[in-house]
Formats: sequence, structure tokens, C-alpha cells
Amino acid sequence: MTNSTVIQAGASVAGTMLKRSARIALLALAVPAAWAQGASQCMTVDKVRAAGGWNIVTQVPQFEPYWYADDKGTLQGMDHDMLTEVNKVLNIPATRYTTVAWAGVLPALQAGKSDFVPLAIAVTDARRKTFAFSYPEGDNSIVIFTRPDAGIKGPADLVGKTVGVEIGSAGESTAMALREKAKADGKDISIKAYQHNVDEFLDLGNKRIDAVLINGAPVAAYMKKHPGKFVNAGLADKPLYASWVFRKEDFGAPGCIGDEVNRALKVLREKGTTKAIQMKWFDHEMQLPDYAAWKSVE
Repeated sequence: MTNSTVIQAGASVAGTMLKRSARIALLALAVPAAWAQGASQCMTVDKVRAAGGWNIVTQVPQFEPYWYADDKGTLQGMDHDMLTEVNKVLNIPATRYTTVAWAGVLPALQAGKSDFVPLAIAVTDARRKTFAFSYPEGDNSIVIFTRPDAGIKGPADLVGKTVGVEIGSAGESTAMALREKAKADGKDISIKAYQHNVDEFLDLGNKRIDAVLINGAPVAAYMKKHPGKFVNAGLADKPLYASWVFRKEDFGAPGCIGDEVNRALKVLREKGTTKAIQMKWFDHEMQLPDYAAWKSVE
């Protein structure tokens, strides 16, 4: 895997982010790739413990407040905190991260190069066809992030505008659906794709694009750092939950990591830990569905 970075959980990434090593990444990913060869067998928590912890392929930590590195290079965010607590429940000793552009995260999971993806990812019908989803940890609805001078107050105002999206994201699929709807009316929406959300935010501020379609959490964090310069123009489409992503075969048998992570998430919700972490990062408790009615695999 090229353009990837291996990060040990709890370590500083300030220097590591600039030195991306394909050789180290391949070494880190060799074990889970071997496990994935038995497609009919799930990855078990016992195997993870025997390997010394999780091997995770995730996006570059720039997804504040879910998953990011602070000014000192220390990993932070809701997903980081939630996984730390899940590891305590499941007695997982460590997490080894390999970071790639967002567009490479789910393909790496599908190829067996990652145990799972502990990142707040929007649960969509299209993704459910290929992947399984943990109990939701929060809201991941796609919103319209724009500037006050762009004249955008809702989805209808995106017609004739240039919209930024992250490649492979729910924001991208939402933008494409809105574009098809506009074309049916003889109109259009221009879509510009990015590898990282920080780049589309910069282009929005520099007026190279008119809006960004992305989930509301990083929007709120960015607006807090840049007061008065941006606005959240509301939902771009229907509400979405945020969950961690697994291969479908990693559910349904004793000890499978999907079922075990769900068990841990249920424990954390019942203990109030999930609420405490939500309050830490969002200043409010997010509405979550009834876990008993949730289908991780469809």
C-alpha cells in the first residue's frame, strides 16, 4: 500500500505524518491479510489478543472532532476515546494504525488489510450492501457547509454552484444524487472531489468552491475555530447514523469481533460512558437508536 503511515496508538504523529512508509505499512498489514484468506471464518477477539492488538487502516487524522491529531501530534477525538474504552472492555492490549486517504479506507477493509474501521462512518443503503455496521455511536448526517456570501440556504440553492466532496464519502454520494436531480430539471451542480476534508475547507474559505457536503461534526469544530466566516445551511439529505464498519463475515459466530465490539458498545452506553464522551466532544448527548432493533448485517 502506498502513501500510508503507521501510527502506534498513543504516540505522537507530528513527525510521522510527513514520512509515509509503504514498507512499514505492508509489514503491519501482513497479519490481518493472512487472517482474511479464510473468507468463511470470522476474525475473533482471541486472534486479535494473540496478535498483540488491532491492526487498523483508517484515514489521516484530520477528521476533528472524531479522529484527529492535536498541535502536539497526539491522537484525539471521539472515535479514539470510544475505541480506548472498547479495548478496556474486551481486554485488547493495543491498536496499531495505518493511515491512508479516505478513499482507500473501505477498500483496505474489504481486502482484509484492516481488522475493522473504528471511524464515524455514515450508514447508507449503498454501503450496507457490502459492509456490516456496529451499533451507532452518533449522528453522521450530511450538511451543507458554506459561506455567508454564497447565498446558499438549502439543497435547492446548490444548483449552478460548485460543491466540494471527499472522495468515497457519503457527502460525495449525496452530491451526486442532488446533481442527478438537478439534471432531470435541465440544470446542474458542479462537483469537485478532494482526498482530505481540510483541503476542501481551505478552498471554501478561499472562494474556490461554494459549499462542502460533509457530516456536521467537523463542520461545527471548524466553525468554532473560524467564527463568523462560515455557516451550516442545514441537512443536504435525510439524517444518517454514524457507526464503525466491519466485514459481514465478522458477525454471527461466538467470539467474532463484530459481535464482541457491539457487546462492548452496549456496555459503554449502559454505563453512561458513551454519553460522557459525546458530551466531551459535542457538548450534548446524541440521539441513538434502540440497539435491540439495530441490524448490523443486512
